[in-house]
Amino acid sequence: MPHDACGPGAIGIFKKDFGENAKVCHREKVVIIPDHYIFTTEERANRNVDILTDFCVEQNIKYFYDIKDLGNFKVNTYYKGVCHVAIAQEGHCRPGEVLLGADSQTCTAGAFGQFATGIGNIIANFGGLSCFPYPSSSSFYT
Repeated sequence: MPHDACGPGAIGIFKKDFGENAKVCHREKVVIIPDHYIFTTEERANRNVDILTDFCVEQNIKYFYDIKDLGNFKVNTYYKGVCHVAIAQEGHCRPGEVLLGADSQTCTAGAFGQFATGIGNIIANFGGLSCFPYPSSSSFYT
């Protein structure tokens, strides 16, 4: 789950490591929600949202919660709010599953019985768990 603050960096790494024409293998497992820079008129910050939009269209990402109309957030059905709340509201937090997000607040999804952790830009390059640093053995108790 990359967002507009961390997503562009992950997209850059994805394209650098896998090539400009690389495709996301499991596009239905990627959730992208712009929420950090949508309220600013700063052109550089808005570019982050543009990078996400271009990538999601190019990759046909199934769960891209785009901001189509910045004029009226109260009636904008595409605006989902803070990504860490939206993933739960949109049904992406499920017990027993793993959620890898691009920042440290991702672990809040653990409240829904899933393993959720922030992994940062470098690991969030959509490479899958092959690049996720995990111990050789782990135990989870509930």
